Amino acid sequence: MKKKSISRPAGRRETTERLLDAAERLFGEYGYDGVGMRALAAEADVNLGAATYHFGSKEALYTETFLRRFRSSNAERLRLLREAEVEAKGRALTVEKIVDCMMRPPFMLGLKYPDFHTLAMRNLFVPPPFIHAALRKELEPNHKIFIKALRRALPHTPPDLVQLREMFSMGALMAFSMCMNKLYAPHNFKLSENILEELVRFVAAGLQSDPAVCADDRSAFQCLPKSPRR
Repeated sequence: MKKKSISRPAGRRETTERLLDAAERLFGEYGYDGVGMRALAAEADVNLGAATYHFGSKEALYTETFLRRFRSSNAERLRLLREAEVEAKGRALTVEKIVDCMMRPPFMLGLKYPDFHTLAMRNLFVPPPFIHAALRKELEPNHKIFIKALRRALPHTPPDLVQLREMFSMGALMAFSMCMNKLYAPHNFKLSENILEELVRFVAAGLQSDPAVCADDRSAFQCLPKSPRR
């Protein structure tokens, strides 16, 4: 039987994915400065020249490793929100529904790819300086859309406070992600859904709570970046 040949594009994709998977594991465990291109190539079982050819530099490989999962999660968050808005037929979404759209994709991503969440945690606490620009470019458009939806759902909450609490919300998700795989089996779908529902309700309750600072104090949150307009 004639052996089926692998096309060059397929071969390139396979090499690229192996490098990204290896980088996700090693960068997550040792950080950007703790891993060299030679070690990454060895982990992916490719030659060093291939690693350099596909990404050019360790910085480019690190950035793409992080954004690979991040992009898909961001896209899914927006898809869920748009779908919910269509179903709402012009009505404002509930806070819990918006939070579910925010939390579900990254939560599920952490269950499917635990190595990525290790990398995400490292980026949260000790990020290499160059990742900030890439992350901001990817996150800001998504962030503004969710802030706009939350402001519509919370018309009586000061806009800057909505923005601040949205930051708290994502912080809660990231903090939980640090230990999620130690608490339960990720393949238990029912338990995963129960925990996600508790997280969503916890965050939604915080978003809807009464302000701790008087709304008349206009200087209370002036240190925050300017809120996106409606």
